[in-house]
Amino acid sequence: MHKRDAGSGWRSVSGAFRAKTAAVVLAASLMTNLTPKRPSKTLPNTSPSALMQRTLYEDDARIAVRLPLGDELGVLHPGGCFPLLEDPICSTRACLVGMFVLRPATVAWTGPVIGDDGFPASMYDARQWCFNVRGTQGGAWISAGNALDAYRLALHYGISDAVIVGSGTVAKEGVARGGSAGYLWQPYGPARWQRLSAIDSGLAAKILRLREQWQRMGVLSSRAYPAQVVVSQSGGHHEGAADILDADIFSRRHPDGSAIEAYVLSSEDGAQRLAERARARGLGLAIGRDILALSPPGQPAVLDVQAVPRLLRERLDVRIADHDGGAVVLSKFSAAGALTQLNVTLMRDRCVREVVERSDGIEEGQRNDVLASFDDRVQLLFPGDGRLPPGLRPAYVIGSDGEAVVVTFDVRGVSLR
Repeated sequence: MHKRDAGSGWRSVSGAFRAKTAAVVLAASLMTNLTPKRPSKTLPNTSPSALMQRTLYEDDARIAVRLPLGDELGVLHPGGCFPLLEDPICSTRACLVGMFVLRPATVAWTGPVIGDDGFPASMYDARQWCFNVRGTQGGAWISAGNALDAYRLALHYGISDAVIVGSGTVAKEGVARGGSAGYLWQPYGPARWQRLSAIDSGLAAKILRLREQWQRMGVLSSRAYPAQVVVSQSGGHHEGAADILDADIFSRRHPDGSAIEAYVLSSEDGAQRLAERARARGLGLAIGRDILALSPPGQPAVLDVQAVPRLLRERLDVRIADHDGGAVVLSKFSAAGALTQLNVTLMRDRCVREVVERSDGIEEGQRNDVLASFDDRVQLLFPGDGRLPPGLRPAYVIGSDGEAVVVTFDVRGVSLR
């Protein structure tokens, strides 16, 4: 194991810990009689090894608290934890944790995750970190069906008091259309995806039991499932888009039959617009209860993003909140100092273009359309050539035997876009 640098406080992790993790992965592979650890270029890995993780790097100085993964989920990450850069027990505001999956658009990230000096430097050399290709299914194409990324999504939802989502994302993904139900930002959703259920059909229950453990520690509130918080500064309905008030979060129920706890966060002017449309629809949404108005003094058209974490804590007892994007809203939260950390799944070995070219899950006509205008469709999270900003510093890095590398970044004082 590398000794910790007394000046920087960071250390890389290897040696006996890595050997122990490898032994667990090998045992899982033998139990299921599945030999390849690395997923095929086109077929997802449904072996338990697909969810195995190991800690590669830690910066002790940036981590405020290391939350346990519990006995059931801890076996997937021996010796690991869920790091927070702000302690919700000591803080008077909600701790907001952003989440994204990124993959280079045209040139794959293939450098060593950890350099010879123990620092994860090569990820800063990769260009065009892409979060979406317009006209596609967003993160599903970026992750290429990666099971570990799906697991991290379910875990984030399950250990949060609330999931924050921008109105554009809700209008696109959360409203039922074409016979398909709208998306719910709940842990049981990703846990039911075939790429996860084929590995562990009891994953959702395990995540909820970890939630209960964190509740006993005082890290989370007593709510059984995360609240859904939609962010809409204007409160308006954009022509040609679905109305966020038609989202399934306002009408569906949890598996136990309880109602989904849902709110809309808006400016003072936006709250009035939302309340008027809600009344016209016969929805029982009221300002101050379901519609939360928050504006700086004398600016009724502006959402006071900086004050959101404190409002969530004081009004809703939200202690940890997952921020699920989209990119514009997440960037505004980061710029306002409302976001503490960003947990990103960085995908290796293949670029997005290669995924589109070789994936079996894309119809040929759609593939050709996307490739013909690929450069115009690519959306990068960071400006310029899309590299990770130098000020975005890693606090914790998790490796796997597949393409996914999970990095906890400290975003305090950093502009993402």
